[in-house]
Amino acid sequence: MNKQDADKIIGEYVQKLYGFALNKLGSPDEAEELSARIIAEVYEVLVRRENIVNVNGYIYKIAHNVWTRYIGSKSKSRSFETYVSFDGTDSFENIPDEKDFAEEFQKTEQYGLIRREIAYLSKIQREIVVRHYYKGEKVKTIAAAMCLPDGTVKWHLSCTRKELMMNMGKIRTIGTLGVQPIRFTSMGHNGHPGSKGDTKDFLAKAITQNIAYAAYHKPRTINEIAEELGINPIFVEDEVATLEEYGYMDKLADGKYRTNINIEIPSDEANAIYEDIQKKYTELFAEKFIIPYLESINEIPGFLTVPDNDLNLLKWSMIPHLTDKLAIADINDWKYSVKRKDGGDFVALARLDVPVKKDENADIYWACGSMWRSSQDETNSFTWDQPASWRSWRLDVYWGSRDGWRENRNDDYEKLYYFMKGELAENEANLYAYKRLRDRGYLVKTDEGYKVNVILSQSLNKWFELFPNASDEITELSREYAEKAAEADILNQPEHMHELIRYYDQNSACNLQTHIMEYLLNKDVLKLPTEEQRKGLCTVMFLGQ
Repeated sequence: MNKQDADKIIGEYVQKLYGFALNKLGSPDEAEELSARIIAEVYEVLVRRENIVNVNGYIYKIAHNVWTRYIGSKSKSRSFETYVSFDGTDSFENIPDEKDFAEEFQKTEQYGLIRREIAYLSKIQREIVVRHYYKGEKVKTIAAAMCLPDGTVKWHLSCTRKELMMNMGKIRTIGTLGVQPIRFTSMGHNGHPGSKGDTKDFLAKAITQNIAYAAYHKPRTINEIAEELGINPIFVEDEVATLEEYGYMDKLADGKYRTNINIEIPSDEANAIYEDIQKKYTELFAEKFIIPYLESINEIPGFLTVPDNDLNLLKWSMIPHLTDKLAIADINDWKYSVKRKDGGDFVALARLDVPVKKDENADIYWACGSMWRSSQDETNSFTWDQPASWRSWRLDVYWGSRDGWRENRNDDYEKLYYFMKGELAENEANLYAYKRLRDRGYLVKTDEGYKVNVILSQSLNKWFELFPNASDEITELSREYAEKAAEADILNQPEHMHELIRYYDQNSACNLQTHIMEYLLNKDVLKLPTEEQRKGLCTVMFLGQ
């Protein structure tokens, strides 16, 4: 039947059906609610069916069935499917005689669509629907539990009924990530991790990685993310709530979510740019700046203690500080850093796993750091003045330790400091401390006793004074490199990440530290560290008074 005819019939029966409901229930409020439900079902049946022989009898049969279910709901929970019908008039227990098997199957299919669409409702609407239709709670009970006015609950029930009817016919397609999910090959941070860790901890699950990536190139709602992944929005909702709470996603003014993680997206085009500039500028920086300085170091400065007085070992630790001089801007590390609920304060980083031409030297160029640690009494007041007790600097590289930031722990240096003060007795209470220091390579057991296996400095300031500033020529080369690196890094990146990428790329020449190490090894300016030296490579501990 067309909608015009259905509207006309409904208009004729509104008062009659209210009278039917009032006669059955005796309560005007309940009668209003029951008659609304009856009318909704009657209308849906009228617009879906043709050639109803006895319209009056059929309408009252619907009314009787709705009233029966309404009464039944007072003594037991009701399912939404047996309470609200969108294409028929009866519950599974009261299928009209004229229905054949095909119609019954169709009804079951429609109920599945209802269940699907409930998941796409907003959180508040979903809760109201579940409470009302699944748990059988009255409007007043729901309103009190959710601290909402009765009218608001009724309004939501009315809206959800319309929304469900409208969306049942919608085709929900699965997006690209639902068919071809992504994964991140690495996740990390630039800054200080919190008590719950960093990006790797929060995005440990494949579903979380895909949720984050779904809202990276363009903002999306919960439902849009769910459709892109082809999963239930309820699961997306919980994951997004956590990511937003800890600063990995931002909720925008329009209610959509945008991922706030700098996701590196490798490409053959970007790799080609880097392959060209890294080789060229590594040689330029090494020959014009790094090598001349290292060749001028013929002895160990008096304020330093280097294991076995090995000048080569000292030069390994000097290279990262020399490459720091390639910076062309005074970067504020906290400009884009996000302060997180668990105390973390960092820019979140990730790298997308995509099929690109494999870099055979990727492992060689890996690095973690620079990592600064300080004694407990100075953790909250870090300055570059001389430390009262100790500070440490470390860079993990291919030729040394590859433990990463998690194993670079304050308490190891604290124990090493007490050892050097003679306050770490080698007894049963400190067995684990000694084992840990030896396993980490900070202490080495010799025939004469223990040897500290890291570089020690009596002055923080004198250490930094060792390294010359770059010349104008070197600074100009750094600027050229930064512009070309930004050209590569900006490829395939969303607009909201461009500013951050360009900002940090100003000092991208500093990241050539491992490329320069490899170049110096090939030029015999550096020698490979011994197996004993590897664990303490590129580690300096600065001692106070």
